[in-house]
Amino acid sequence: MTARWHTVAQARPLAAALLAMVASACAPKLQYDLPASLAVAQPSVSASAQANAMLDRYMNTRGDFHPNDLVRLSFPYFPLLDNQQRVQMSGKISPPLLDPIDVRGLSNTELQARLTDLYKTKLERPAVSISVLEYNEPPPPREVFVIGEVQKAGPMPFREGITLLEALSRAGGRTNIGDLSQVVVLTPAGDRIQAQLVDLEGILNGAPGAIGQLDPFSIVIVPSTRLARTADKAELIRSIIGFNGVNLGWSFDLLK
Repeated sequence: MTARWHTVAQARPLAAALLAMVASACAPKLQYDLPASLAVAQPSVSASAQANAMLDRYMNTRGDFHPNDLVRLSFPYFPLLDNQQRVQMSGKISPPLLDPIDVRGLSNTELQARLTDLYKTKLERPAVSISVLEYNEPPPPREVFVIGEVQKAGPMPFREGITLLEALSRAGGRTNIGDLSQVVVLTPAGDRIQAQLVDLEGILNGAPGAIGQLDPFSIVIVPSTRLARTADKAELIRSIIGFNGVNLGWSFDLLK
């Protein structure tokens, strides 16, 4: 999943209208280490658990094909090869004339491209289309989570084009100790999580940067000003993620 970005000029009219609610008065950045015994802020505990569950569902069911789904393979130039079959518990299907192929984690488009390539040595016209006729389990609902120091931590339905600023606004804006200068955005990408640190406060105040659109299943974390800063961006992101109760078991890629 690739994030898409609005220019600062495009974002400023909206930013000016929402700045009072989202970025109120800048709280001082307190510089001390977070005690190891400090618990996750209570308003965000339930939302963090829900966000973890969303990540688990997505990572365990990513892709368009899952065991016992009923799929149809259609060959427009060779209709005699058309067939329906269920995805095996191993995650494989058995396309005509080919060895079984693992479809776990693949999108429909990716599987069609792979099969078309494999059929080049088998068929003069290797076109093939795949459709899911019956899901063993319905796909998880597409959501975005905003957690941490916001007024209304929790999920919201995903819609195309939703931006980081809109999601934060729909969560009621930050609390009086929310730090918009180091917002963390987590985005599932394949079997990994992309983590990005965004200085939203700086962007809203005219600093170079862009406000990105969110992908489905993204998690936005607004940290507390109580978190100690560090020059190590990766360590800072891990501290913010851990303090807000998000599962650290997934592999992370740090985006610049």
